[in-house]
Amino acid sequence: MNKDIITIAVSAVIVLCTAIIGAIVYNVNDRNNMAKNIEAAIAKGVDPLSVKCAYETSVNSVCIAHSMAKK
Repeated sequence: MNKDIITIAVSAVIVLCTAIIGAIVYNVNDRNNMAKNIEAAIAKGVDPLSVKCAYETSVNSVCIAHSMAKK
């Protein structure tokens, strides 16, 4: 019984660490992709702020003001 509890605890810690590492890798890759797309937008003459705002997942006052100014 005691070994089963230890095995479950170790498994839970491994799953938790894997989830944390996965979230970190996802966010780093997302930011790297955004940086590459902004550089490509600058090279093509597209507004880089528009590209940045396309990646936003939450409310951002800068993006709201930018979109209101474009209309």
